[in-house]
Amino acid sequence: MRAVPKRKASADAVHASLMPSACTLEEVATHNRSDPYWDKLWAPGSTANWVSGSMERTRVDIDPSRTNKRLMMERAEALRLLNINQGRAARLAGWSCLDSWRTLSAEQMAAMTGSLSYLDPRCSSVAASFSLDLTDIGKFPMATHRDVGLGRRVLYRPGTSNAFDDLIKPTLTWPEWVSVTGGYPWSHGGQYDRHNLLATEIALRAAEYLPVGAVLGEKFATVDLLAGSGLGKTVKKPDQRRADGIIIRPDGLRIAYELTATASASFESKVRRWAQILADRPLETSGLVIVFVAASHPERLSSGNDPRPEIYRRIAKVLKDFPGTGADSPAARIGVASWDEWFPARHELGEAFFSLEADFATTQGKGAQRWAPRQLFGDYAFTPWETFDATAVVDNAPVILATPHWMRTGDHTHLIGTPMSRAGEATPHPAPAKPGKVKGRPLGAGVGVAGDARLPVRLRLSS
Repeated sequence: MRAVPKRKASADAVHASLMPSACTLEEVATHNRSDPYWDKLWAPGSTANWVSGSMERTRVDIDPSRTNKRLMMERAEALRLLNINQGRAARLAGWSCLDSWRTLSAEQMAAMTGSLSYLDPRCSSVAASFSLDLTDIGKFPMATHRDVGLGRRVLYRPGTSNAFDDLIKPTLTWPEWVSVTGGYPWSHGGQYDRHNLLATEIALRAAEYLPVGAVLGEKFATVDLLAGSGLGKTVKKPDQRRADGIIIRPDGLRIAYELTATASASFESKVRRWAQILADRPLETSGLVIVFVAASHPERLSSGNDPRPEIYRRIAKVLKDFPGTGADSPAARIGVASWDEWFPARHELGEAFFSLEADFATTQGKGAQRWAPRQLFGDYAFTPWETFDATAVVDNAPVILATPHWMRTGDHTHLIGTPMSRAGEATPHPAPAKPGKVKGRPLGAGVGVAGDARLPVRLRLSS
């Protein structure tokens, strides 16, 4: 087997329960969620078992005795439940998570949104969304698990219908629509169950335990947003290829990550595309770094099928066409990490994770000697160009409800402005009948213990 950098010892790891988590809901902090990697929730090569509202209706037509009435509510009742004020904030956050992260476990959804109601798919938000074909419900394919029915181990993903655009979008205010979708069309592609769960888990753990500025899902990890129009570039045809997620440092460094279980020819092509993007976009004007996280199924890993040697080999092969090891070089900006180094065992956090350590091909040696570990939350320097507002994304991330709930507290209405300011109009201020006798308060000023007048909740961005 080709030599690769030496693995870190698991003795350096600490159990998540011994670390303070930023997640305010202890019940769904890392150590209380299922571990999507080490719990071996599915066999290699398998996928989750999914059911959509349409599938459930067909099944009921065939065998009415199997009807789950809660998940088969009438359309009018489902629409009513999805438009009431009760639970509205959590409902919008759930839709945003589906739009951004694609696939989440019930526990991940609860941790992201801050609502434990998602631990039960019979809750009104999920049941109504399922009934309207907006949300699909799945479960892990391991039939030996005791909780194979509905419960906190169920999975959620967006359905493939046009339900959001046809039924939900017309009911949202503009600030609500922006907070759910980021101002982009609703999407439901990219469904790779295990892959998506692992990508979501990395972001959640980073947000819980690292001093991150923001974490963003697959939807906001496109090449266009990272290296095209997102940098103010004029782009004729936006490149919608994307990473699996982004961890953003407080200084604006974008650490885009891609999970990979194998190192095939298609993997090499993906590396080459990223290498070309990095070569075209200097670090100081893009802040972009790519980390490939090897996440082969633990069963395959234990049997000796470690993809890392081939991952290193193929990346090294690509880098021959992009010589150099300077700060702007692809070699210095394409890293390799391993799930079992960042997270050596069930609910354990490795020392390498706390600094987001990855290997970079920045030395002049060969084989394993060419790769040197660098700490992306440590010794990885980044100084943005004077015209590059690298931290703008950190400031704006709380607008997106797919951001973990503890990272978006407070009122962020100023980021989008009021309806009047967006329209470019001054706030109407009626003239007093007798101006010479007016000594009162300004329009909207509070009286006594009452605060100043504010916009209605649905026209604000706050949580």
